[in-house]
Amino acid sequence: MKILLVVGTMSLVAVVLSGCFGPTRGPLAVLSSAIISGTAPLEVGFNLSLTSHPDGRDMTFELNFGDGSSPVSGTAFNIILEHTYETAGTYTATLLVTDDKGRSGMDSLTITAEETGPEEGLLIGNLAPDFTASTTDGGEITLSDYRGNVVLLDFWGAWCGPCRNSMPYLDNLVTKYSEQGLVAIIVSTDVNKQDAVDFLASAGLTQFISVWEAGGKQNPIDLLYGDVPFYPTTYVLDRQGVIRWISVGYPGTLTEPFLESLL
Repeated sequence: MKILLVVGTMSLVAVVLSGCFGPTRGPLAVLSSAIISGTAPLEVGFNLSLTSHPDGRDMTFELNFGDGSSPVSGTAFNIILEHTYETAGTYTATLLVTDDKGRSGMDSLTITAEETGPEEGLLIGNLAPDFTASTTDGGEITLSDYRGNVVLLDFWGAWCGPCRNSMPYLDNLVTKYSEQGLVAIIVSTDVNKQDAVDFLASAGLTQFISVWEAGGKQNPIDLLYGDVPFYPTTYVLDRQGVIRWISVGYPGTLTEPFLESLL
């Protein structure tokens, strides 16, 4: 009985003590890249700068590129590590981060190097369908001319309340990141072009490349993108024209850290 009592008491002490020290916190590993797919040989810049430690402890990293080449290790995280994938294939790059207490965190990123580049389509990882269209100021643009920029491609309409509400948010993002290569192409689904022009002017929204083609919700660009069923719908294209993010509805989950990982 005494032995059982001691064991029970020790167990109780262990439980109490375990509650005193709080949860174990280790590194938060984040691996990102502005380019995740393209034609081989594919040069990829791996960004480690979003990695952090909740307690501010010293950390080391090991980055394995996943193609059989030697991993790279170090202690500096405010860097971008360049690596070239010479042959076509799908590779998983893995970042392992370890702190000075031996606690670790891991993140990975899938890299696709292809013979001819990614397939055109409407899913994340696809090459965004190309188009040429008229702008509301009388010009003309082609989407693929903006390769080298990160593109916000937004389908909207002045008739749409959620669209009107989201426009200032997108405008602010472009204002902040335009010098780093962010552009926004907004495709109006208004039946009358002037409705789009008037709304943008009245709201003081000046950071957009505003596109309009006849047809309202059935305009050629809308149909090219799958007859968009909900508005706003927003795509983020990386510098290679590959779709990296899609939002249906107010694009509030499009965060600055995510954009910064592409720019």
